[in-house]
Amino acid sequence: METTHACGRTVSDTTWDAAYLAAYPDVFRGLVALGARRDEAEDALHDAFVRGLEGAAVDRPAGWLFIVSLRRWRRRRFRERIFSPLRGAIRATATEPEARIDLFDALAKLPRRQREVLVARYVVGLTQAETADALRIARGTVAATTTQAARALRARMEER
Repeated sequence: METTHACGRTVSDTTWDAAYLAAYPDVFRGLVALGARRDEAEDALHDAFVRGLEGAAVDRPAGWLFIVSLRRWRRRRFRERIFSPLRGAIRATATEPEARIDLFDALAKLPRRQREVLVARYVVGLTQAETADALRIARGTVAATTTQAARALRARMEER
């Protein structure tokens, strides 16, 4: 089967398979060297392979696979860092369901960016610089958003 890529090239699935298999060991080692667990590196590489099969424009397979799998791994790691503490918080506050519901309801009513910044800063424990880098916003925006979000959250919690 042949796939026509966005750049107009036609690449057969067997050619893509061969390129993937040739690049896999180096890209896998690179991801593990950057901190990915073996299973995370493998999943990220498989996801990148599928994107290539779906018709992404690929000039240099090894470099493309590395960049796409690195981004996939980072996204997954970021989501896990954000949501795993929330799962623990939900279990830890199970004895106080009313307080938990109030906080999560108030948090859910904040704009998306404010929620993301508060969770990154206070649930995950990222610094301002780490939050700015993770959310791809300026450090000053993190500081201002944190202040605005905390003020809004405090006001909503006091209303209850």
